[in-house]
Amino acid sequence: MEKLWGSILEILRELLPEASFKVWIKPLKYLGLKGNKILIACPNQFSLEWIKENYLPLFEEALKKQRLSLEFEFKVVEENSNNSVIQGELPYDPTRLLGRKLSGRFTFEEFVVGECNRLAYATCWALANKNPKSSIIYLCAGTGLGKSHLSQAIGNYLLKNPGKGGKICYLTAQDFTAHLVRALRQDRLDEFKEKLRKGLEILMLEEVHHFAGKDFTQQELALTLDYLYDAGKIVVFTANRPPQEIERIDDSLRSRFQAGAIVRINPPDYQTRINIIRRKAEKQGIKLNEEVIDYLAQNLRGDIRQIESAIVGLVARSSLLQEPITLSLAQELVQEITPQIPSLTKDFIIDLVCRYFKVSKEDLTSKKRQRKITFSRQVAMYLCRRFTDESLQSIGKLFNKDHATVVYAIKNINKKLSLPGPTKYQIEYLCREIEEYLQPTKLINKEEITADTGQAVSGNPRRLKSL
Repeated sequence: MEKLWGSILEILRELLPEASFKVWIKPLKYLGLKGNKILIACPNQFSLEWIKENYLPLFEEALKKQRLSLEFEFKVVEENSNNSVIQGELPYDPTRLLGRKLSGRFTFEEFVVGECNRLAYATCWALANKNPKSSIIYLCAGTGLGKSHLSQAIGNYLLKNPGKGGKICYLTAQDFTAHLVRALRQDRLDEFKEKLRKGLEILMLEEVHHFAGKDFTQQELALTLDYLYDAGKIVVFTANRPPQEIERIDDSLRSRFQAGAIVRINPPDYQTRINIIRRKAEKQGIKLNEEVIDYLAQNLRGDIRQIESAIVGLVARSSLLQEPITLSLAQELVQEITPQIPSLTKDFIIDLVCRYFKVSKEDLTSKKRQRKITFSRQVAMYLCRRFTDESLQSIGKLFNKDHATVVYAIKNINKKLSLPGPTKYQIEYLCREIEEYLQPTKLINKEEITADTGQAVSGNPRRLKSL
């Protein structure tokens, strides 16, 4: 029957454009024959529904050409969100990996490195190769910027290189809380803690900001971290904000989050977006022209998932319309998938800086050289350059300064951002304020609500009240 599947593939290749065949048909896997049904594996639910809706008649036509009265049954065998290509076998060894299964596509090789994430990549790579500056890493980034990718890349690297380390535990904050609740219900708390500590080489905890408000869970986690730190084990945290900005976190746990290297991943810059678009297009088996790549890089300034979704959407439209991917097709898609966001003006940035540092607009545009005013002015210049398309000359004119002064201000702020301390956190806070202003209103994630509120737990109510 595998010969039959091969013949069907050849027929489909003739009926479809090459790009469509590579994206939608090539990833399918023949599973076997069950009765009069040919079982076909799809990489995810989206792929399954797309094929049944758009290509099932072609499959049936291919069967008719083989003169066989059979049917197709499509099944999801392995789900990979936002990726229509079935990945290779995931490295999973239950004797070495505890918790969640790692995604096979989250590797160092697949991570696109740019100025926005170079430090984070280098830090994680050094840790995976047993040459870290610190055995504790706290990756801080917004949604879809690659913190989970790098975290899992460490685990995948260690699993593929058996000599590199022992057991790996990969959990989200919700997972940790759920396991803790289950252990309490079953009176197996000591066993749960022992499993986390005994023989563990690396603990990876995702989304640690979700521990906020869970007092008992925070206490147990702090004790576990003390044990791992004392034993010299590797610990990787990820979160959407730095430890000092997480509310309702006990100071003892906050200090443990701050015990290692805190590394921020920034949104991808223009050149990094170009590289990501090229990489994602290659994965889909297509080659975009430079005009389309430039347009996407200029207009898709969200997270990396948005870029990936845009590439898949372009391929889908091209396939349905039987048209090549052109600039007009890209423009049409971008207008539909990018939300309407408020325009960012220089006045907004100046108002933000003035309110934060408690200075006036007149101070920023004056010749005053007091330290507070000079620093506030430099921050405003940096933010205008980073978040608007204004030229250096235009920014200088806004503050009654010349081009060289703006260049110096930007270099000075970049230098401060490279050093830990309160100044860095002030600037990063203002950047996040602007980024949140530019983000559309976010929908509440029902899964997160469920995980945060939890369910009633039997046992001592005082002990379990704030799990």
